Amino acid sequence: MDQSAGIVLRPATAGDIDEITRVVADAFEHDDPIEEFVFPSEAVRRRNAPRMLRVMLKYRFIPAGGAEIAVRDGAIVGAILWYPAGYRQNLWREAVSGPQFLWAMGAATPRGMAVDAALARVAPKDPHNFVVYLGCEPAAQRMGVGKALMVSLRDRSDREGVPLYGICKDDNVGFYEALGGRRIGETTIGRDGPRMNVVMRPPAEAKV
Repeated sequence: MDQSAGIVLRPATAGDIDEITRVVADAFEHDDPIEEFVFPSEAVRRRNAPRMLRVMLKYRFIPAGGAEIAVRDGAIVGAILWYPAGYRQNLWREAVSGPQFLWAMGAATPRGMAVDAALARVAPKDPHNFVVYLGCEPAAQRMGVGKALMVSLRDRSDREGVPLYGICKDDNVGFYEALGGRRIGETTIGRDGPRMNVVMRPPAEAKV
């Protein structure tokens, strides 16, 4: 666990799924180009984005060990979700979760697949950690929650000796740069989706 300014970090468990879903869905409801691309309708986004996230938590992030939460005063106020080094989609879990993904995404399924394809396209073949979601309660923003979660994953990546990757909009590049990352390129989601920056931070021992 890590504790800073009343924030306690710990690995997420299946019992946290409901609260993580609420916190992250609220954080990404507005002004997120990927969520808006996948679910262009705000009404559909409010309904289906949490469903999609719940399935990903249950069948991807938590089983793979790629979920950490920030807790303050006993309540979850933030979460970081990532694909860990060496992550491979489990065929059994994908088969079981397939119908749930289709139910959660509905007509947005092809756009969701375009996001997965974009992540796979920019991810290196060598082991790495890849951030997919970093979000906190709107009321807890700018209070160090996101930074604490990101520093925790950065330090984990250093211990594992692997780089840390992610994609982000222009406004968030500086956040990654402040933690030692850098912009290394860009990618477009689908044929006509948003252009996203690719950011990477090498492990500490690899820095020059």
